[in-house]
Amino acid sequence: MSQNISSNVPVYPQQTQYMQPVSNPNFTAAGSPVSSGATVVERNPLLNAAASTPENPLAFLGAAAASTLALFGINNFINKPLQTKDYTNTFFGRIENAIDSKTANNETIRKISGFLSTVKQRAKNVVDKSEILRTLFRKPSIGGPTVQQQAAGARGHLAGRALEIMRKYKEATGFTGFDAILQKAGKESYKHYDEIMNTIRNSGADLTKVMSKRPWWGLGLVKNKSSLKEILNKDILISNYKNAGTSLGKKVSGYLLRSAECLTNGIFSGKGQVLIQALMIAQAANEASKAEKGEKFPMFMASLAELMSFLATMGIQMRVVNNLAGLKHIGMSQADYRRYQSAMEAVNNAAKAGDAAAYNAQKAIIKQIKNTAKANTKWYQKPVKWLGNIFSFGRIKETIKPLDTKTAGSFLKKIPYGLKVGAGYIGRVALIMGVIVPIFSGIAKKLSYAVFGKPAKTLAREKAKEEAENAQAEQQQPPINQPQNQTPTAPQQTVIPPQYTQQPSKPGNLLDTMNRQYNSPASQSLYQPSAATGIMQQTPEQNAGITRSYIPNAYLGVENPINPASSRAAQIDAVLRQADIAEARARQLGA
Repeated sequence: MSQNISSNVPVYPQQTQYMQPVSNPNFTAAGSPVSSGATVVERNPLLNAAASTPENPLAFLGAAAASTLALFGINNFINKPLQTKDYTNTFFGRIENAIDSKTANNETIRKISGFLSTVKQRAKNVVDKSEILRTLFRKPSIGGPTVQQQAAGARGHLAGRALEIMRKYKEATGFTGFDAILQKAGKESYKHYDEIMNTIRNSGADLTKVMSKRPWWGLGLVKNKSSLKEILNKDILISNYKNAGTSLGKKVSGYLLRSAECLTNGIFSGKGQVLIQALMIAQAANEASKAEKGEKFPMFMASLAELMSFLATMGIQMRVVNNLAGLKHIGMSQADYRRYQSAMEAVNNAAKAGDAAAYNAQKAIIKQIKNTAKANTKWYQKPVKWLGNIFSFGRIKETIKPLDTKTAGSFLKKIPYGLKVGAGYIGRVALIMGVIVPIFSGIAKKLSYAVFGKPAKTLAREKAKEEAENAQAEQQQPPINQPQNQTPTAPQQTVIPPQYTQQPSKPGNLLDTMNRQYNSPASQSLYQPSAATGIMQQTPEQNAGITRSYIPNAYLGVENPINPASSRAAQIDAVLRQADIAEARARQLGA
């Protein structure tokens, strides 16, 4: 209800025939504003999918279940040969040998390879000439263990998977040769990738022993098989596509495995990740079911590419954040950058141990490195450096912890530290979900359109539907409450406005309010002019003997007398008129 209108506004009968009903809403739809939260949901395919409800939940769950089984099957098909065979005897090894044997002396391939090497060298030269670009690509900020493992990409995933399989092997055989690396790597396995692989190669363990486990989330239906040989074969394939200078066959075999990881999401990380991907496939199928005839497959592929881009580019997303946050290192030499990261790790270790001497010494080193970098920063680099400080705000690896002295003061200092870390974490998540993910998902969707076709009719229909919904929402938005003053041109009679005291009313009890107003002496005076006029003291309704159960009002003017004994049609007309009068009065009271 509007709070701008008094519940006891006097209305005079002589004015009603010149007045027009006025709508009294409080707000206007000057446009179609969209909240920032809604914008993020609309732009982010994951949040958009989570916010949508499938039209047929049973079909959606069936598609998810079918996708899960299919992905498990593909996962097993790819992994099984890698678990027991040497690399050269696997499908990937055969592909590598076949391509290399046909392209080793191919002049076209050599020219293309040489051209790509030239482009890479030129790009390196451009980076070398710019401090901003050198910092962007070579001095990344360091995040927490989970972020850094994701940023390490396939190597980070495989390192974590390797530790998991090494633990399973120890449980199955009692082998203790992995104890040292298991304890050393801990939660930061990505740092020790090469050491982990060398430990497995030189361990003397049975590399082809296949271990089987039924994870708790599989409800006894899912069997997860793995071996140490699988880890070493995948290490070869990762090197094939990551290392520079490898042959075309190596590149192809490596990227085949990377594509398989994007397809099944369980090649590097195990079958647990498949469940997330199955839901994405089900969501893509749900979107395809709504598409126009002949556009269902392109719609499915576009939706799947849009959703899957989140998983496929997870490592790149983390690296983008790290590199943007690393812009704060502008002005540091490469040696100072390494010293800075080492000092940050040392100062936080000292803070945790409560070692005040080491803590203060490392803080002094950090301050000296920062001052040197500040002095080396040119004026046009300062805005970029400031941007890096914003992106790196509260990073747990690059924020100095308060010294733990086991005192109340030490505890209180941890509160602002925790707030700073939390705020920075939330800000970077918002950056990823609101900006970075939509960029990659948009690229993936356009690539899908280029390969599988664009569902133009479906997209046009959805756009038209969205525009219609927005237009309808704008129409439903009421205009601003603007009083319209209209001066009567020919008043029939002058009546002195009655003065009366506003009666208290209960919010939401409009009938009581109207009863009190209508039955008050002041409102009755609307129908009882001064005795000098000689006009009758009763209303026409009262003269007709009509007893009403509603509140008559002068807003629509005085109605003509109705004979209670008249026809049924007249009675119905009277009832309808009574309803009109009551509704008009409710509007006037601000309902």
